[in-house]
Amino acid sequence: MTEPQKKSGHGCLFYGGIVAAVILLVILLAAYAAFQFTRGLINQYTDTKPIAVPTVQYSDDQIKSLRDRIDGFKKAMQDGKRTEPLALTAEEINALIAKNPDAAALQVRLYVTFDEDRIQAQLSVPIEKLGVNMLRGRYFNGSGEFLLSLHDGSPQVKVKSLTVKGRPLPENFMRPIQAENFAAGWTNNPDFKAALGKLQEVKIEGGKLVVVPKRE
Repeated sequence: MTEPQKKSGHGCLFYGGIVAAVILLVILLAAYAAFQFTRGLINQYTDTKPIAVPTVQYSDDQIKSLRDRIDGFKKAMQDGKRTEPLALTAEEINALIAKNPDAAALQVRLYVTFDEDRIQAQLSVPIEKLGVNMLRGRYFNGSGEFLLSLHDGSPQVKVKSLTVKGRPLPENFMRPIQAENFAAGWTNNPDFKAALGKLQEVKIEGGKLVVVPKRE
């Protein structure tokens, strides 16, 4: 599996990692679309235009305030200071995703919502940006449900369901995807692994992404 590249910038653990996992998933789906192209079924799985997804507009001051809150949480953990859990709403996550350079470079349109313990995502991406040149001018438009968790320093991002153009993907393709942990490569980065080691839990609760630090 391709591993997400090392990230820089504010709060990468909390939203950059989610974006990296989703982008990795989209690359797999683009490969599947290319396979379908060889079978003459490309129209069932790709579109000639991107779909519109909701957008969140935050001012520069709002983004700075949000990033400062995340950075304050990170610094408290790094300094070994007691701090309350960090809670981010889906709106805040979407505002940060909109500023994420990886998503911008790939022209990914991504919008997430939280439902119980799941992340629901709508996404649209030009497939040629993922290196599938035979599908130049076509877009992968889909939605899915993802499970996010962290226990004992081990992060998990798993796919619960995927739909493309209103159609669930075939079970024989979904089976290995559902077994894959798209956060497995995160611990290969020593800095990322050290940051994860300071966390007790990451969960979706009360409509928010909640990051719980360890109590020393």
